[in-house]
Amino acid sequence: MNPYPPSGGAGPRRRPWRSAAVLPAAAAVIVVTAGVAVAAHGGSHHAAGTETISVAARAVQTVDLLAVPGQLTIVGAAAGRTGRVTLTGELNWTGSAPQGTARLAAPHLLQLSYRCAAASPCSADWRLVVPPDAAVVLNQPAGHVVISGLAGPLRITAASVDVSATGLRSGSLQAVITSGHLSATFDVPPSQVSLSLVSAQATLSLPGSVDYAVSDQVTSGYVDVGIPQAAGAEHTVTASVDSGELSLLAS
Repeated sequence: MNPYPPSGGAGPRRRPWRSAAVLPAAAAVIVVTAGVAVAAHGGSHHAAGTETISVAARAVQTVDLLAVPGQLTIVGAAAGRTGRVTLTGELNWTGSAPQGTARLAAPHLLQLSYRCAAASPCSADWRLVVPPDAAVVLNQPAGHVVISGLAGPLRITAASVDVSATGLRSGSLQAVITSGHLSATFDVPPSQVSLSLVSAQATLSLPGSVDYAVSDQVTSGYVDVGIPQAAGAEHTVTASVDSGELSLLAS
């Protein structure tokens, strides 16, 4: 825990981390630890805090993360970490403390949910390490996301977010981007890509060694297709663009 120095008013106090764990029959294990430092600034309604969290779980095949604004790094781990997931980093807030839940909602499904309290801004700087073949479902409200080395299905819902993904071997990518930017580079041709852009931009680099069946619906903006195309190809790209721009590049 990093101390957060008080600045008048009440001294530091600890707040227990709110977490729930449901252990399925597969004997998965989840461990949540937290260190909290709080300082009051002229009254409790001006309190500010820093929370250091560490979540670890095993026997995980899908990670569902509802994040808070800030910086998030997602890394596909080496093959030797089969089923093991870790989330580490800091959570900062002003006002009331944020709420967080980590639970195994079903066999092999880890749900991580974090929310800022009402009228209390918060932000995070986190690193999520997942098994290379794990599916990742991400909901990111604002900030910057850096993804690398994932091979499992990837689904992203983001608003006011800059998302950069490299070294992807995922068979499928589904992304809904609002007022943000997505850049994704695939090392292996994906079977299915589905994009929805609203006042957003996206650039995808796809291996040009295969053909793709591309379909798009553009309300306002454009789609620039620079990848090999063929009707009925087994690799598909579907795009919906509303006041946005999409570039499909052959790598």
